[in-house]
Amino acid sequence: MVALYMISWGEAAGKTALCVGTGQYLQDKGKKVAYLKPLSVAPQSIGGIDEDSQFVKQALELEEPKGTLCLNLVPGQTLKARLAEDDFYHPLRQAYNQVAQDVDVVLVEGLGGLGQDLDMALASQQIVEILDAKVILVVRYSPPLPWAMIASTCERFGKHLLGIVINQVPKAGIESASRGMISLFGREGIEVLGVLPEERKLLTVSIAELAEHLEAAILCCAEASSELVENVMLGALCVDSGADYFERKAGKVVVTRGERPDIQLAALATSTKCLVLTGNVPPLPQVLYWAQDKGVPILLAKQDTLAVEEKIEQALVESRFRQPKKLNPLKEILGQYFDFATLYHGLGLAS
Repeated sequence: MVALYMISWGEAAGKTALCVGTGQYLQDKGKKVAYLKPLSVAPQSIGGIDEDSQFVKQALELEEPKGTLCLNLVPGQTLKARLAEDDFYHPLRQAYNQVAQDVDVVLVEGLGGLGQDLDMALASQQIVEILDAKVILVVRYSPPLPWAMIASTCERFGKHLLGIVINQVPKAGIESASRGMISLFGREGIEVLGVLPEERKLLTVSIAELAEHLEAAILCCAEASSELVENVMLGALCVDSGADYFERKAGKVVVTRGERPDIQLAALATSTKCLVLTGNVPPLPQVLYWAQDKGVPILLAKQDTLAVEEKIEQALVESRFRQPKKLNPLKEILGQYFDFATLYHGLGLAS
């Protein structure tokens, strides 16, 4: 049995996705896996349950009780204080021993933000030593990044480090980025396990998540709020916006002023997943009827159009992995760009 500890340089780098992807690979290889998350910041939880942990449980079909998946839910401002408490690490070891029974690999979803706080890196080192874990560092590609500092953080984990994963690299630069990263980290003796391309299908949010993010009311078709959107288009600033304009992108949310029924109807004539009306102006009955007929949710937001667009773009950038429709695209990406053979060998699973 071995622990695989996933950490990240920044936030929203892809730790949860990599836990699921490696877990599925190991299961396909006939290995039994378990999952543990020592610490979660409270905004990622509902009703005292960490949402990412619950999604991993669902995706990997794990049997662990909910209480053993995530040990600590804490407000963000008390995160470091919790790590400094004496009673944090002993229960961690106990929980690990509990979930590790009769399994081959325990996936441990660790801390993010190692690049912003030295205390995070030190806490991660301590956890790794306690669990005698193997480590993968996930870095979200967003140049300029302090690559020398990232390499130095990797070296902190010494023999425990399996390697580094560079995530969300623009597809146009994936080959040059791969060569550069392999050369850069190779000089430091650090294995690059994968340079993963940016995939729009993974940078999606559900309509329900958008409504929550915007604090918007869902006026119709709430049953379709689990649908995912991957593009955002502005209609309110385009005087002649018509169907030809909105046909340029699929799987989109269209943001427009509430008093522009012409734009709203033009958007509904194309493959629009959701309409967001701004300025707290509700739609005309004709627009609402057509949206209901096509099964397209309409969200009513209080903010102006530019503020709403900015919030939606932020939601897409910070999108969480916890959507079942993202599992197949993830598997395809990892199958092509991730070095599973090195992972398998590094975990001591190779026969």
